[in-house]
Amino acid sequence: MAVSGIRLFELSPLALLPSPGHTDTRTRPKAPRATSLRIIAVSLLLVAFGALLWLCPVTQEMGARGRLLRLDWWTVAALAAACEIVVQMVQVNGHRQVRAISMNEIATVLGLFFATPGGFVAGRLVGVLVALVLWRRQGPVKVFFNGSMLFAESVLALMLFNLIRGSDVHIDPRAWAAALVATICGGLLSAVAVTVVIAVVDGETKRRDFLLEAGRGATTSAWVTCIALVAVHALDADSRAAVPLAVSMVLLLIAYRSYCSLSERHLSLERLYRFSHAVSSTPEVNEILTGVLQHAREVLRADYAEIVFVSSEAGHQPLRIDSRGSNGKLRRVRLSDEAANDPSWAGVFGSGGPLLIPRGDRSHRALLADRDLRDAVLVPLRGEAGIVGTILVGDRISDVRSFDSDDVQLLMTVANHASMALQNGQLVDRLKHDALHDKLTDLPNRNLLQEEMLQAIQEMRDDRSPGLAVLNLDLVNFKQVNDTFGLALGDLLLQQVGRRLHDRLAGRGVLARTGGDEFTVLLPAVDSVAAALEIAAQLRCGLEKPVSIQGVDVEVGVSIGIAVAPLHGADGHTLLKRADAAMYYAKNSGSGLHVYDKGLDANETPERLALTAELRQGISAGQLEVYVQPQASLRTGMVLGAEALVRWRHPRHGLLFPDTFIPLAERNGLIPQLTDAVLEQAVAACGRWRRAGHRLTVSVNLSARSNLNEKLIENVQQLLNRHGVPAKALTLEITESSVIRDPARTRIVLDQLHALGVGLSIDDFGTGYSSLSYLRQLPVQEVKIDKSFVMNMLAEPNDAAIVRSIVDLGTNLDLAVVAEGVEDAATRAELQRMGCTNMQGFYLAAPMPLAGFMDWLAAREGHLAEAR
Repeated sequence: MAVSGIRLFELSPLALLPSPGHTDTRTRPKAPRATSLRIIAVSLLLVAFGALLWLCPVTQEMGARGRLLRLDWWTVAALAAACEIVVQMVQVNGHRQVRAISMNEIATVLGLFFATPGGFVAGRLVGVLVALVLWRRQGPVKVFFNGSMLFAESVLALMLFNLIRGSDVHIDPRAWAAALVATICGGLLSAVAVTVVIAVVDGETKRRDFLLEAGRGATTSAWVTCIALVAVHALDADSRAAVPLAVSMVLLLIAYRSYCSLSERHLSLERLYRFSHAVSSTPEVNEILTGVLQHAREVLRADYAEIVFVSSEAGHQPLRIDSRGSNGKLRRVRLSDEAANDPSWAGVFGSGGPLLIPRGDRSHRALLADRDLRDAVLVPLRGEAGIVGTILVGDRISDVRSFDSDDVQLLMTVANHASMALQNGQLVDRLKHDALHDKLTDLPNRNLLQEEMLQAIQEMRDDRSPGLAVLNLDLVNFKQVNDTFGLALGDLLLQQVGRRLHDRLAGRGVLARTGGDEFTVLLPAVDSVAAALEIAAQLRCGLEKPVSIQGVDVEVGVSIGIAVAPLHGADGHTLLKRADAAMYYAKNSGSGLHVYDKGLDANETPERLALTAELRQGISAGQLEVYVQPQASLRTGMVLGAEALVRWRHPRHGLLFPDTFIPLAERNGLIPQLTDAVLEQAVAACGRWRRAGHRLTVSVNLSARSNLNEKLIENVQQLLNRHGVPAKALTLEITESSVIRDPARTRIVLDQLHALGVGLSIDDFGTGYSSLSYLRQLPVQEVKIDKSFVMNMLAEPNDAAIVRSIVDLGTNLDLAVVAEGVEDAATRAELQRMGCTNMQGFYLAAPMPLAGFMDWLAAREGHLAEAR
């Protein structure tokens, strides 16, 4: 745009006007035909305005011309073209707006003083239009608008100059004022014209921006005009001053160009810093892609950016992710065969070298035409395994200059940062995925299920969804599969079952693995029992056919419990609990499928509900008491340690035993708090024993529903440190059912506890699955024989055989074997003869309060032994 001084050269509305060699595509915006017509109309008004001013007699007066020097129209044209060509572009207010800084006022002022009116207008118009067409290659609409504005501006400047200067031929302060008013008012006319065009294209005008830019333009016009007036004085005195003036202007231009180049490098570094910070602080891959493309366009001042990823899988076309314009909206498409085989793109991907395609380059026409670009820079995107794709930036926002080698280096730096950010983002996404998905089946886990349920419930409460349904699934006879074939085949079975259920669900809900052989299905927007039953029946049908694993056909059944919101509950905890209750009924009754009904809550009497609430309060109030039952060596009778047993000192009901409140805690999610309370008292007691000189151990039983996770490990470590108890003095007892419930997670936690140095014991061995395969895999040091076998072993040969088998098994695996329920000397003697290691039971001592344990130890002086 031929506006004097600092001007708005390449505003986004004008950038929408068509340029030579560009056609509209589905991704490149263009000015609608009606908009172009409006701009032409504005241009015609400018022509009419200039013509009216030209007809004024004062405009064509010759008295104001200089005395000695005369400039022909072609000299004015050469000066105007030179000033237009050496315009310096400076980016402002983001990457879409560019301000052009030129010395156009020099040609204007010299023409006003030394050329005829016709020569001044014609020379300036011809010079600038030649530069716009041949140098900047502007389109027809742009050229017509810029020419019309230039004509009106030139005539206005000429009229004002003649009007103020009058007939006086002297170059005096009045002439200076005339030149200043002429150039400034001409610039203001151009600013008004640009504002009108913006209003035509964008449909709105920002008054503040207009005033700001007009003020800047007026200031710079005045500054350049003052320089031009110095040249006028010198040339008026001696025309030979043109030589030193020209040299001075060239040196000034070189100095200014150097400053602008330095400033541009500083801005590029600042943009690059912002880009690095933005992509490094974003963990999500999609956000990183958006940031890379947005900042790549900003750093290189371009309108288009794309990333092409190449998959290593056979038959996969390269994926192109691109964005154009200020909205930066991503678009994903597969690269066509023709585009993927384009030698320009394929050459960069294959060789790993960058490609610079400046404006006017014809050798890479296909690549530019496919993306409808004028120029581009293309560089490889590298990953850990080599080149994984390319980054391309195109359509530099400037009519003055195209991309150069400095831009290539900038984009290479952007690509390096992008590569690191994408690798980090993929790692974060993988970690997030692992945290929310089951490692074995890759299905959502309980955490992700709860997130999805919270969202579905919120949608129901906001009336955006009629309701939801929860299906709890439990595999039938899965424990026999594990017991018969081992955990490895059981894991394969779970994977196959997960895939079948996922396929049957067909995207209608969320399938999660929530336990060892338990799955839960969340069905959003399902508010009827009939719809839930239909989907449940389809899931059961998917498991009717035997599952073939390593040549073994395994029959798999499933029990399903259903709860529907809002009919059976309005919160996630209630729905899961009631679906679980319905599932257990379906399993125990043999029906295989059951919908929750109030009859399942028969055990939830008001008394038990009240007791549950009181248990929560009792844990917080410290009403839980730890009793201990000693353990001793069968060979020597020396006490080795004690097992911690929990009691509840209820304010009204007195001392309650575990079988009364442990099931309540398990069903209501209170086991973690209860376990923490027992561990605290047990470890503290062990610390007191050891400080008193008794190197005893303490064992704590973990419920089957305990939270076997990192939080438990952290809590145990803190307790041991706080009470000064070595890790080997604590033994954690886990049941077989807790191992089978989620063997993968249990194994991880047990390995970490073992690494900590804590002893591990399998409690009630023989009552569950008693699988040798899993016992060999777990890092346990001890097994405990359930008292139901020990108490009757002298009278029941089968029980004796079971005890003998467990003792032999433990001995062969180098495990300590503890017999529970030893109540007489004969049982003790038989266990000793079998080779059992330790004993626990009423023969040794009944469970006793912690306060009485030290007195009991004192009474058994001589029977203490060093802890293992």
